[in-house]
Amino acid sequence: MKKFIFTFLFSAAFIFSYAQLVTISETHQIPQIGDTIHYQDANTFGFDEEGVGAVTDKLWDFGALMDAATTVDYIFLDPTTTAQSSMFPNANLAREISNEAGYFYYETTSTEINRWGFYGGATLWSTYNSSATEFRFPITAGDNYNSTYYGEFPLQSIEDSTTLDQGQIIAQADMQGTLILPTGTFIDVLRIHIIESFHIKTWFMGSVLDDTVIEDDYYYWFHDTILKPVLIYGTTDQNSSQIGEVLRYQLIDIATSVNEVDLSNMIIVYPNPTKDVVNVRGSEIERIDVYDVVGKMISSYEVNSFNTEIDLSDNPEGILILKIYSKNNIVVKRVVLEK
Repeated sequence: MKKFIFTFLFSAAFIFSYAQLVTISETHQIPQIGDTIHYQDANTFGFDEEGVGAVTDKLWDFGALMDAATTVDYIFLDPTTTAQSSMFPNANLAREISNEAGYFYYETTSTEINRWGFYGGATLWSTYNSSATEFRFPITAGDNYNSTYYGEFPLQSIEDSTTLDQGQIIAQADMQGTLILPTGTFIDVLRIHIIESFHIKTWFMGSVLDDTVIEDDYYYWFHDTILKPVLIYGTTDQNSSQIGEVLRYQLIDIATSVNEVDLSNMIIVYPNPTKDVVNVRGSEIERIDVYDVVGKMISSYEVNSFNTEIDLSDNPEGILILKIYSKNNIVVKRVVLEK
């Protein structure tokens, strides 16, 4: 998984060149002072970040995610309102996470979100001697960017110091498609895979006493009309051993996904559950693809009428997924087949 991003860059450009590419513009992605993003933590049991289908037409069905007990707010502040702002003179934005101590400090431009460091308490803070580009927009499927940085933990003495070295961010917009969450269905979603690593080195008398390697392996699902990722999943390793895992999605009304909500409300699939046949009713539908629960396409139907009858009786009972294409939109419906 972690090596995949390095070998994918060339092949991704070739594959994506034959598809209509999703782009996430900078218009809605640069946070401002006063913004708050509401997330729900979810249980990671059975979670698979890969989805099903081709990289240009993925289906990520996370509609059955089980919520954990916590909700999390990402709160964006004026850094000068924090007591530590003088340590981060380049920052024009601070981010607080409601269930964690401290602040991240950023310098935002019209197209980039650049991190200058973190403050988490008297013994846990760092400043960078060069900023780390966390996100860069616009970004289109198949694009990638890199960023390097280094820094220090200034509370240590000069002789016995702790440094942050070999900081590196490698980002790849590696997949696009349809994302189903407990809040609804989002189309034209772009996934960005980011691997970040750095070394925390403790020095004594000019020699490295300890070298701890931290690596974050994170996936972010973006929709162009929604501020910040709709879904976040990632793990943190310390010296190759996992020490943390995060899965959270935005608590956002599906109506925000304006490109698909009107058509979704106009398409009716009935009866559901069914024992054999379902009817799909709606205007401007051009094709219906049927998938099993593990994402294998079972059948595909070209549509030229307002009402289409689909016989599902040859399939074993369980959940089937209908991916319904209109001229400009995609709607995903789940059907329960009972025998």
